[in-house]
Amino acid sequence: MNTSLIIVCSIMVCVIFSPYFLFNMSKNSHKSQIKDVLLKNNLKIAQSETWASFYIGIDEIQKKLIFLIFKGKEVEEQIIDIKNVKECQIVEKRKFFKIKDKQDSVLEHLNLHLNLNNGEVLDLVFFDTNLNYKEDFELKRIEKWKFIITSLITQERNAKKAA
Repeated sequence: MNTSLIIVCSIMVCVIFSPYFLFNMSKNSHKSQIKDVLLKNNLKIAQSETWASFYIGIDEIQKKLIFLIFKGKEVEEQIIDIKNVKECQIVEKRKFFKIKDKQDSVLEHLNLHLNLNNGEVLDLVFFDTNLNYKEDFELKRIEKWKFIITSLITQERNAKKAA
């Protein structure tokens, strides 16, 4: 009886804690992928944030923004020189619906829209219902990064005017 109780308890512990260990391992994998990309591009990140399968960071010395999307073992990377960014905007798409005479909405897409000096447009995806199913403070996050990027754009313009 004692042996069967130990076996059952061991199985229960494994079932309960295995998702935690698997989640933690994927986080560590992202950390090493981030470190590799930063070393490869010689970036010294002053501010950064990781959420869901995304990473954003800024090198304030080189004035470069890095945005990573983790897709399994692969990493899709975008490195943007702030000197080439003309404008930064938040683009939000919502789906509206009505339930019992009450209108509500669900966030479908949330992008940071970067207009470059050469006329190109870059969209950094902060939330997409096709990639992640639940919101995780993306609206606050995107507003914070818009402020950071806009501040750096303004600093860059003021430095050009002073020179």
